[in-house]
Amino acid sequence: MSSAATLSPRACERLVADLTSEIGVRAAVSWAHAVALVKHATAHGLVASLRRGGAGPDHTRHVLGALAASHPALEPLADPQAVPLWGSPISQAGWELIARLWSTAPIVDDGHRVDGYRLGDAYQALSADARKSRALCQTPPWVAELLLDLSLEPALDDVGADRVRMIDPACGTGHILVAAFHRVRAHRPRGRAPYAGATAERSLERALQAVHGVDLDPYAAALTRYRLLATTAGILGSPIAALPTSWPVRVAAADALLNTDEPLLHRGRYDAVVGNPPYITVPDPQTREQIRRAYPQVCSGKYSLALPFTALMTELARPGGTVAQLTANSFMKREFGKKYIEQYLSRLDLVWVIDPQRTSLVMGRPR
Repeated sequence: MSSAATLSPRACERLVADLTSEIGVRAAVSWAHAVALVKHATAHGLVASLRRGGAGPDHTRHVLGALAASHPALEPLADPQAVPLWGSPISQAGWELIARLWSTAPIVDDGHRVDGYRLGDAYQALSADARKSRALCQTPPWVAELLLDLSLEPALDDVGADRVRMIDPACGTGHILVAAFHRVRAHRPRGRAPYAGATAERSLERALQAVHGVDLDPYAAALTRYRLLATTAGILGSPIAALPTSWPVRVAAADALLNTDEPLLHRGRYDAVVGNPPYITVPDPQTREQIRRAYPQVCSGKYSLALPFTALMTELARPGGTVAQLTANSFMKREFGKKYIEQYLSRLDLVWVIDPQRTSLVMGRPR
């Protein structure tokens, strides 16, 4: 991902501000990111049968629609609820402002790997609402790799890539999931026979079967699905539409803390649960009380969302599974953490507490 140019959060903020008077904030963010997504997809040959030399708002919608039709997992890209640009036309002048930014800022992947990493960073930079209301914060690559070293890697050695299941219940735009995908795809059994049918196609299907994600933000979830499919298609050198539709993409848009119907959130089924969930306090009193009632074992006072996510992540793990969480250290300093430390963490097999500035917890199921 090396590049002389860098993505400027300030330039993204200016762009959204310039477009807001024409189409509003949500549509401004949607249009700005959609143009980046279309540029990424076309540059890497992920959309088949496109008109050559297209530009402008109509072309952006055409390619986005083609992406949405290319695989069932991408259908939300055509949903106005997830992608507001469908209900908000933009002028040619507004589109050109966006195109000017992406002509200089890096958005296409370098090297041989196509994984849309910069697309995830771009969404965070463009959407103040995602950052503030939903606490979207991308996990640095080295942190994601550390969490996976301590959780997914032992699970792979234990049960193997054919059977391993991991989830990130606050996956954002998919940084951790894409890194986990590569871990499963490239895994080689230690001291055992190679995996049966160990072709490139089988390793990719196996990796898609292994990784699961949930996020509150429908567009972030859709972007994660795109990134997993883009990575898969990039390795095979094909457009997304050429991938078998039977290959699963297990990422859902849901409230992980409160949704009781989402199949991906069934308790006790994952070998590794990994995440960087939000650390904020919930501003809405009704939602705050709903979460408090759902997780009374950890929620006390003006609790941070990091605490109920710890409880959720632990519940998602199977007996003997591992939880690795990047979290805030506020529970060590404030009153709301007392119950969490004394009554909850003491029940877990806590293996590591790393970095007192921003705490990472690695733990097993309750003793």
